[in-house]
Amino acid sequence: MKIAIVDGYSTGSVLAHKLGLRGVDVVHLRSQETAPSRLLPSFRPDLYSHDFGYFPDLADAVRALKEAGVDRVVAGTECGVVLADTLAHELGLPGNAFDGVEARRNKYAMARRLAAAGLAAPVGFSTTDPETAVAWFAEAGGPVVVKPAASAGTDNVHICASAAEVRSAAAAVMAGRDYFGNPNPSAVVQKYLVGTEYIVNTVAVDGVQKVSDVWLSAKTAGPEGAPLYDYQQPLPLTAPHVAGLIEYVTAAVTALGITDGAAHSEVMLTAEGPVLIETGARLMGAMLPDVLEKHSGTSHVELFALALTDPAGFHAFRDTDVRWTRTVRNVWLINGRTGTSAGWHDRFTALPSFERLVTGVRAGLPVRRTVDMATSPGFVSLVAGSETELDRDLAAIRALEATGCYVETAGPPAAAAAGTEPISA
Repeated sequence: MKIAIVDGYSTGSVLAHKLGLRGVDVVHLRSQETAPSRLLPSFRPDLYSHDFGYFPDLADAVRALKEAGVDRVVAGTECGVVLADTLAHELGLPGNAFDGVEARRNKYAMARRLAAAGLAAPVGFSTTDPETAVAWFAEAGGPVVVKPAASAGTDNVHICASAAEVRSAAAAVMAGRDYFGNPNPSAVVQKYLVGTEYIVNTVAVDGVQKVSDVWLSAKTAGPEGAPLYDYQQPLPLTAPHVAGLIEYVTAAVTALGITDGAAHSEVMLTAEGPVLIETGARLMGAMLPDVLEKHSGTSHVELFALALTDPAGFHAFRDTDVRWTRTVRNVWLINGRTGTSAGWHDRFTALPSFERLVTGVRAGLPVRRTVDMATSPGFVSLVAGSETELDRDLAAIRALEATGCYVETAGPPAAAAAGTEPISA
């Protein structure tokens, strides 16, 4: 069996490794001429028998993969979603429904497709003009979220409560580039959803959706208005509200045409019920699959690898039987000021529940103040027998951060300093 991974960064590298262990011949290609610099450190060329690189012409990519005898084409991370689904369609291979492929990347089109299917969806508007965004806000009222149409994480996400804030945010989005280095031709303005945020990770084969894991995603307000990740914690599938979240999300990803692949969905549980924030037609990033598999028996990556290589095994898998033997929590690190990174990396290892530190920041290099996911120093994986223990160690991490533990000396303004991201969301 031969599988092509488009943009094998972040968790895509873990998928390539797992497929290789299952005897799959894995090849690689890029969706962009220049790979995103923030994701390139996670790329492992040794996992692939061949790297085709970038094809400026789609027909050339189709021809090369056909000649190579590729059986499947899948996305390794968010920026590879459209090309992976397009190539699978052009090659006549199993994959997601080609109809609506753009709605799996464009957040405004995504919401419209959900609404057309009769599902709860964010109320929003898409524009290329900041003044039009202001006009929509004036009619719809606030608060609203302004963000790029196609990005990842909390990149350029703004929560706005006034016309001036909407104007400034829309202009900032359209003047910038997304998480993967592409220009933002438009901004999406959506009514702000109030509730508790969750993550639901699914994998589909022939339209059959199965859940690998459900997470609570706790966020906090950042210094510039964008939400910051506080921590993310997988939940037992028997936890309150989880059954309703799963029912809604499986309907949503099906409406988005994700019939043969992985999906990473962020959903807000509002007073009226669950509402999709967005879905990525790919694996969840910023996680440690081996830790999850150790304590639950599976992970999003493991279930996707099973689906790709053993469909019968996938159909036999009972997601309702998944049980957690320990409680896992990923705590996102929050740096309060710009400067030179100190030697802070061993300060968390003494925590009783410490499992692993994931970071791309090295001592002696510039580190930015944390204003979004991309400027977080990384995350600490904690594993314990109870939430009380995790709460204690989370408080200890925040106490260390209050001392300025990440920064050795004051540095240049945050906008001028560099940051390194370990794993994309």
